[in-house]
Amino acid sequence: MRASFLFFALGFLAGCAEKESARFRLTGTVTFDGKPVPFGDVLFTPDGSKGNSGPQGIAHIRDGKYDTGALDGKGVGGGPTVVRVTGLTGPNGKLICEFEMPADLPKGEGKHDIVVPKGGAKGQKGPDI
Repeated sequence: MRASFLFFALGFLAGCAEKESARFRLTGTVTFDGKPVPFGDVLFTPDGSKGNSGPQGIAHIRDGKYDTGALDGKGVGGGPTVVRVTGLTGPNGKLICEFEMPADLPKGEGKHDIVVPKGGAKGQKGPDI
Protein backbone atom coordinates (compact mmCIF):
# COMPACT_ATOMS: atom_id res chain seq x y z
CA MET A 1 0.00 0.00 0.00
CA ARG A 2 2.86 2.36 0.80
CA ALA A 3 4.39 1.69 -2.61
CA SER A 4 1.05 2.54 -4.27
CA PHE A 5 0.79 5.78 -2.30
CA LEU A 6 4.40 6.74 -3.12
CA PHE A 7 3.83 6.01 -6.83
CA PHE A 8 0.65 8.11 -6.80
CA ALA A 9 2.33 10.99 -4.94
CA LEU A 10 5.31 11.08 -7.30
CA GLY A 11 3.01 10.98 -10.33
CA PHE A 12 0.91 13.81 -8.90
CA LEU A 13 3.95 15.98 -8.18
CA ALA A 14 5.38 15.36 -11.64
CA GLY A 15 2.08 16.41 -13.20
CA CYS A 16 1.99 19.60 -11.13
CA ALA A 17 5.54 20.63 -11.95
CA GLU A 18 5.64 23.70 -14.15
CA LYS A 19 6.99 22.86 -17.56
CA GLU A 20 9.73 25.24 -18.71
CA SER A 21 8.92 26.83 -22.06
CA ALA A 22 11.54 26.47 -24.76
CA ARG A 23 13.66 29.58 -25.15
CA PHE A 24 16.06 30.50 -27.91
CA ARG A 25 18.96 32.90 -28.23
CA LEU A 26 18.15 35.89 -30.41
CA THR A 27 20.64 38.53 -31.53
CA GLY A 28 20.43 41.56 -33.75
CA THR A 29 20.87 45.25 -34.23
CA VAL A 30 18.66 48.12 -33.09
CA THR A 31 18.56 51.32 -35.12
CA PHE A 32 16.59 54.54 -34.70
CA ASP A 33 16.27 56.95 -37.59
CA GLY A 34 19.01 55.01 -39.41
CA LYS A 35 21.55 55.17 -36.56
CA PRO A 36 22.51 52.50 -33.99
CA VAL A 37 20.77 52.94 -30.64
CA PRO A 38 23.66 53.49 -28.19
CA PHE A 39 22.09 52.12 -24.99
CA GLY A 40 18.80 50.70 -23.71
CA ASP A 41 16.69 47.56 -23.52
CA VAL A 42 14.48 45.38 -25.68
CA LEU A 43 11.56 43.59 -24.02
CA PHE A 44 10.01 40.60 -25.81
CA THR A 45 6.45 39.72 -24.71
CA PRO A 46 4.58 36.78 -26.27
CA ASP A 47 1.54 38.17 -28.13
CA GLY A 48 -1.44 36.64 -26.34
CA SER A 49 -3.86 38.17 -28.87
CA LYS A 50 -2.28 35.88 -31.48
CA GLY A 51 -2.31 32.79 -29.27
CA ASN A 52 1.30 32.97 -28.10
CA SER A 53 2.11 32.54 -24.43
CA GLY A 54 5.12 32.00 -22.24
CA PRO A 55 7.71 34.01 -20.36
CA GLN A 56 9.03 37.40 -21.41
CA GLY A 57 12.57 37.89 -22.60
CA ILE A 58 14.80 40.92 -22.24
CA ALA A 59 18.09 42.09 -23.70
CA HIS A 60 20.33 45.10 -23.18
CA ILE A 61 21.16 47.31 -26.15
CA ARG A 62 24.83 48.25 -26.26
CA ASP A 63 26.26 50.15 -29.23
CA GLY A 64 23.31 49.22 -31.45
CA LYS A 65 23.39 45.46 -30.72
CA TYR A 66 21.46 43.11 -28.45
CA ASP A 67 21.79 39.48 -27.41
CA THR A 68 19.09 37.71 -25.36
CA GLY A 69 21.68 35.17 -24.21
CA ALA A 70 23.95 37.81 -22.64
CA LEU A 71 21.72 39.09 -19.84
CA ASP A 72 20.30 35.96 -18.24
CA GLY A 73 21.02 33.30 -20.81
CA LYS A 74 17.35 32.38 -21.12
CA GLY A 75 16.46 33.82 -24.52
CA VAL A 76 12.97 34.24 -25.99
CA GLY A 77 10.18 31.83 -26.86
CA GLY A 78 9.67 32.82 -30.49
CA GLY A 79 6.46 33.15 -32.50
CA PRO A 80 4.16 36.21 -32.45
CA THR A 81 5.71 38.71 -30.05
CA VAL A 82 5.32 42.34 -29.01
CA VAL A 83 8.77 43.96 -29.09
CA ARG A 84 9.27 47.07 -26.95
CA VAL A 85 12.43 49.14 -27.46
CA THR A 86 13.60 51.75 -24.98
CA GLY A 87 16.61 53.61 -26.37
CA LEU A 88 18.81 56.01 -24.43
CA THR A 89 21.80 58.20 -25.25
CA GLY A 90 23.88 56.24 -22.69
CA PRO A 91 23.82 55.00 -19.09
CA ASN A 92 21.52 57.37 -17.18
CA GLY A 93 21.15 59.21 -20.50
CA LYS A 94 18.24 60.89 -22.19
CA LEU A 95 15.42 58.93 -23.78
CA ILE A 96 15.79 58.91 -27.56
CA CYS A 97 13.12 56.38 -28.51
CA GLU A 98 10.38 54.26 -26.98
CA PHE A 99 8.55 52.07 -29.44
CA GLU A 100 6.40 48.91 -29.62
CA MET A 101 6.01 46.75 -32.68
CA PRO A 102 4.75 43.28 -33.54
CA ALA A 103 7.20 40.65 -34.74
CA ASP A 104 7.06 36.99 -35.65
CA LEU A 105 10.27 35.73 -34.08
CA PRO A 106 12.01 32.48 -35.04
CA LYS A 107 11.30 29.41 -32.91
CA GLY A 108 14.97 28.59 -32.74
CA GLU A 109 18.25 30.42 -32.41
CA GLY A 110 18.29 33.33 -34.82
CA LYS A 111 18.82 36.94 -35.73
CA HIS A 112 16.23 39.71 -35.78
CA ASP A 113 17.15 43.30 -36.56
CA ILE A 114 14.91 46.01 -35.11
CA VAL A 115 14.33 49.25 -36.99
CA VAL A 116 12.64 52.01 -35.00
CA PRO A 117 11.32 54.65 -37.41
CA LYS A 118 11.84 58.36 -36.79
CA GLY A 119 8.22 58.54 -35.62
CA GLY A 120 9.06 56.17 -32.75
CA ALA A 121 10.75 58.89 -30.76
CA LYS A 122 8.41 58.89 -27.78
CA GLY A 123 6.09 56.06 -26.92
CA GLN A 124 4.55 55.44 -30.32
CA LYS A 125 3.38 52.05 -31.44
CA GLY A 126 3.97 50.27 -34.69
CA PRO A 127 1.31 48.60 -36.86
CA ASP A 128 -1.16 46.19 -35.27
CA ILE A 129 -0.37 47.10 -31.67
